[in-house]
Amino acid sequence: MSSTLNNAHSFLVSVARGGRGLMVTPHALANPPRPEEPIELYHFEACPFCRKVREVLSELDLEYVSRPCTKGEGENRAFVRSKGGKEQFPFLVDPNTGAEMFESEDIIDYLAQTYGGGRSTLGKLASPINTATAVAAGLLRHRGARLRRGANDQPKPDEMLVLYNFEASPYCRKVRETLDELGLDALVKNVAKKSKRRPELVERGGKMLVPYLADPNTGQEMYESDDIVAYLEETYG
Repeated sequence: MSSTLNNAHSFLVSVARGGRGLMVTPHALANPPRPEEPIELYHFEACPFCRKVREVLSELDLEYVSRPCTKGEGENRAFVRSKGGKEQFPFLVDPNTGAEMFESEDIIDYLAQTYGGGRSTLGKLASPINTATAVAAGLLRHRGARLRRGANDQPKPDEMLVLYNFEASPYCRKVRETLDELGLDALVKNVAKKSKRRPELVERGGKMLVPYLADPNTGQEMYESDDIVAYLEETYG
């Protein structure tokens, strides 16, 4: 698929989701959550239930460690299986509170209560519609579901990659898909609109543009989704 068609295809997913994950909530804007340690999310990009959780993390302006659990991945899936006796995603670990849980709706309730001032009644009532559109988006674009052949045999980076991102961006989606397909963990720094973390990105890279990848293993830092995808494939694929 050409870059233009790929971008357009990814953009359709954002439209299907109504731009969820685009903007920080008023509560998070007024009370920027800053847990001491980033939340860990075991997930994969194409999973509709994982998508719902990532959108909430973006809207609550929360950093998280992305632990890809695409089909064929070994280490992260084994960890989740050790916790619940099953490979079910998403699975959330919050080292700040000790909370560990399955089920997207339970995770969303937890995140809203702990970092977002609570979940609205309307949000709970609309959850079936939210799930249905997330499933539709996954059917529309199913990338980031399976580990690429040979990826388990590649050495993992010594230090975790860093990705500045927000969930609704079609360009960020392309990078997240590649990270998942290569089985690469990453610290995801959400910078949705009005995020308190946006000045950090501008200071680091010189402008407010996503995605932005920093690789402490090689010293490479870059904007532009196609350049980032090419770099990841060449370096870790």
